[in-house]
Amino acid sequence: MNANKKSNLIAIFAIAALYSGTLAFAASDTNPPAQKLTPQEKAVNKDFSKVSADGSGAFMDLTLTRLAVFDGRIDAAKKYIDKAEKALAKAKTDETRFLKDEANLNAAKNTPMSNSGATAPSAAQQNSSNNKMVEWLPVDASITIAEDFTASPEKKAAVADANKSLSSGDRKGSIEKLKLNGVNIDVAVLAVPLNDTITKVQQAANMINDGKYYEASQLIKQVQDGARSDVMDFNGTPINPAQNKGASRTED
Repeated sequence: MNANKKSNLIAIFAIAALYSGTLAFAASDTNPPAQKLTPQEKAVNKDFSKVSADGSGAFMDLTLTRLAVFDGRIDAAKKYIDKAEKALAKAKTDETRFLKDEANLNAAKNTPMSNSGATAPSAAQQNSSNNKMVEWLPVDASITIAEDFTASPEKKAAVADANKSLSSGDRKGSIEKLKLNGVNIDVAVLAVPLNDTITKVQQAANMINDGKYYEASQLIKQVQDGARSDVMDFNGTPINPAQNKGASRTED
């Protein structure tokens, strides 16, 4: 092979390599790899109607702790606060966790706060995360029929049929019967700010161990007052917090 042919081949290979490299760069530039979601981001997409078993148990144990302090049963108070602390530690990886701005949640009803008229501390303030997403743990939930179904014979029959399914333990089937017959259902989920709740419960446990029983009870009340309600229809459509007192759900 003479020198000219050899030079030409080298030039061709160089151009081909450069061209293929440009294509590879263009492909990678137009098709960037999909970003992996963090565990917290994945938690946003969980079933909104589920309640954390650990969180629910912990929240009840906090009430029992305050009652035990009121009655002077200190050993019982220590037992209940210890159970609540352990349950909340497990709930840190609970699949029911979800992220939401507190501004999109409602002040919970039927809590010590709502009964006393006190103003609960902001969960966003408690977590030093104003205007940021907060991780919530659902500890209770309720389902409500959001219309006067008695005016419709079909819907009235559907509710009766759904009651039969529920009496046999078929919750999913009863809900499906209501949905298929166009009965409007609202779900109210009671949730607490997870990280702030864990911190305060740990502090309350330390107070009880240090003999500061009334201070611990007061701190537990703050945890209870920090609960918020997330209300939506059963299709997962949020109901506007500003309209919850009256009543109608937002339309998409």
